[in-house]
Amino acid sequence: MKKSILCLFLILNAAHAFAQIKVKTYSESIENGFAFFADNNEPCEVSIKITFDLKNLNSSAGTENVFILPANSIKNKLATLSIIKKGKKYGYSTQEKSNYGNHLDTDYDKDLSYYLPFEKNKAIKVNQGYNGTFSHQNKKQLDFEMPIGTKIVAARKGTVIKVVDVNNKTCPKEACKKYANYILIHHDDGTFAEYAHIKQKGAKVKVGEVVKAGQLIALSGNVGWSTGPHLHFSVFFQRLNGRDHLETKFKTGAGDDSKLLVEKEYYERNYD
Repeated sequence: MKKSILCLFLILNAAHAFAQIKVKTYSESIENGFAFFADNNEPCEVSIKITFDLKNLNSSAGTENVFILPANSIKNKLATLSIIKKGKKYGYSTQEKSNYGNHLDTDYDKDLSYYLPFEKNKAIKVNQGYNGTFSHQNKKQLDFEMPIGTKIVAARKGTVIKVVDVNNKTCPKEACKKYANYILIHHDDGTFAEYAHIKQKGAKVKVGEVVKAGQLIALSGNVGWSTGPHLHFSVFFQRLNGRDHLETKFKTGAGDDSKLLVEKEYYERNYD
């Protein structure tokens, strides 16, 4: 009887639903212990690090491991937890951390030229370039000067992973960073693009939607940590802790030229 109560407690204690990442872990009883599973309800791969604290159990995956969960997948078996000494108490608990993407990805399409993230027949200034002078020191991120309501388009084909457009607060201090509105898009090579500071209720796409390069995705705003209306754009690999940002080239002019963008320069898009 004690064993049954202990097993029930452990199954309930091992189920975790992440507030930000839609991943759930759980276990099922098997003949000699537990089978440990995870569901990923996100439209992209998710990495999850699991640390097991085991009592009279052995894990087929070790006591600490990082697992990659396929997009929109359920009942991914991560480990078998086997009883070591029968007749003695056994149990486990876990510490877990998850984030979007494949934590192990390093290879990406270095030759791809991105679309400028605004409409055709417009010329827009890059307020901050890579390693910019204001808030981009040692950062591979870009700021495009955009009046509120400017149409933002996808710089590359991908799947919309997250949309936040409920905030309307802004200030020129880092404390307001948490109020940023943004759209996160996942690309075929495992990288992500973030389009930040969009207008409140300015998103034009939904989570799970596949967008093509040049498609309208949002309206620009001045929300979050900002000194003026602009689009903050970055491409990166998402890690369990932090991001590895990447420099990308963009098609400029008629689309025949591809280059890294330079701070304080204007760039025109005259291609579809």
